[in-house]
Amino acid sequence: MQNRDKVLNALKNKNLVKIISGIQNYDKQKTLAVAMAAEMGGATALDICDDPEIIRSIRALVQLPLFVSSTDPLKLIAAQSYGVDVLEIGNYESFYKLGKMFTPKEILDIAQFVKKSITTDILLCCTIPATLELKNQIKLGKELLSLGFHMIQTEGFSPGTPVSDRKDTGYNDILKAASTLTNTLELRKALPNANIICASGISLTTAPLALAMGATGVGIGTYINSLTSQNEMTEKVKEIMSSVNSFTHNYLEELKSTKKMLVV
Repeated sequence: MQNRDKVLNALKNKNLVKIISGIQNYDKQKTLAVAMAAEMGGATALDICDDPEIIRSIRALVQLPLFVSSTDPLKLIAAQSYGVDVLEIGNYESFYKLGKMFTPKEILDIAQFVKKSITTDILLCCTIPATLELKNQIKLGKELLSLGFHMIQTEGFSPGTPVSDRKDTGYNDILKAASTLTNTLELRKALPNANIICASGISLTTAPLALAMGATGVGIGTYINSLTSQNEMTEKVKEIMSSVNSFTHNYLEELKSTKKMLVV
């Protein structure tokens, strides 16, 4: 199966897990470690920065479907020639800390330029900024799908988290992911047939929640790439894949049971 089909098939089956090394992570050795962990851990895909040298190195190293993320349309278009499988506009979280926000017009301008400039049968993805009101997220999502984008990605945004004495990991994971989970739920209601990847604050705890909210896949970055050991990263990827595949199996079984009941 070609990588393009692997991505689309995983989205169809609601079990796409994309490991994200970081849109502004230009550390080659760190990216290589994340890439190997993603491959050895059985992830569906890998998402890396737009640096040509890093892209070439990763493409030679792993067989996984490869996303390249950027907000620079020229770098996205150039990435086609390096064996990339998906071009992704975004995500934007790292830019917010620098005071940079992205408007729907800016994103659509990039999307239209990339769409008309691609020369290969490559998949297109775009992150919807969490800084937008939900109605504007939905509007942008519809416009991107009408342009021919194959998937959209959600993100979370929190201007500040209240101080809390709670230290349990599950609570903090869910708190961090609350924004992107909400965005995923609302986008799914408005766009019932869209491929939606839920990212930002997604972890072992929140990945199944994202799928339950209507995501067809998850993007996982900090939860993996903040670890210092490749072995640790690999084990975490394996745990997440097991969790997601378990959810997907149960989801498909329930779907079959529902269809049987309707036929009877």
